[in-house]
Amino acid sequence: MNESALERYFDHFIENDSSRKEKEVNEEFLCLLPDELLALNKDDTGNGSSSLDYNSQNPTAGASSTSAPEDRPATHVTSVTQQQQFLPQIQNIICTVNLGCQLDLDLIARKAWNVEYNPEVYKALTMRLRQPRTTAVIYKSGTLVCLGAKSVVQARLAARRFSRIVQKLGFPVRFLNFKIQNTMASCNTFAVSLEQLALQQHCRSLPTLSYEAELFPGLFYTGIPNVSIVIFANGKMSLVGATTEAQIYEALGIIRPILSRFRRH
Repeated sequence: MNESALERYFDHFIENDSSRKEKEVNEEFLCLLPDELLALNKDDTGNGSSSLDYNSQNPTAGASSTSAPEDRPATHVTSVTQQQQFLPQIQNIICTVNLGCQLDLDLIARKAWNVEYNPEVYKALTMRLRQPRTTAVIYKSGTLVCLGAKSVVQARLAARRFSRIVQKLGFPVRFLNFKIQNTMASCNTFAVSLEQLALQQHCRSLPTLSYEAELFPGLFYTGIPNVSIVIFANGKMSLVGATTEAQIYEALGIIRPILSRFRRH
């Protein structure tokens, strides 16, 4: 191979290698973030180094540390956040069911687990379940009272499991007249001035409102059908007497505008 051909070969190799390196550098630039690319270009132009601002959301904004931070808008309380304060939590559901037969409580107390029965203290038998965590009070007449469930589905499931346990002991048990008797719920709201609420003239004439701070720290409101509400100064409320969740939400809808007028700031 002559020298001219060898020189042409090396010149072609060097030209291809330089173009390949330039392509890799360009690809590396494309992989950089906009802020990093902007800062790198600024350093290359000789205008001085600048710190990177990774919190910037504007790719065209400069990375200079002397720029003043933008003021963030304040979070305003909307009606949605106010309604979230009135979301109730079911604490206890009491339901009843008729087993349809007479029961021998002595036999159940001897053969069943997690049972308490002392006829000298109380003539009913107490039985407990772990899942769902509930308690049943069983009477000789076949009436079963289940309490402790957190939802209607749990209440029905627990009542059926209690009935099944008694049925396995040899009694002709049936599942009759299942009914929700009481739903107890709680709700956390804003702080309320109970003194001002109780001292209002239009509230004094209402027999549905009762407040005796010396005897009990809560204010009783019974102006809603089938629902009684106990209101505390820190904003906590207890609702008792409802048979459905719809009645609980209806009661909260009635009491919300009343409490809003006496909100403690």
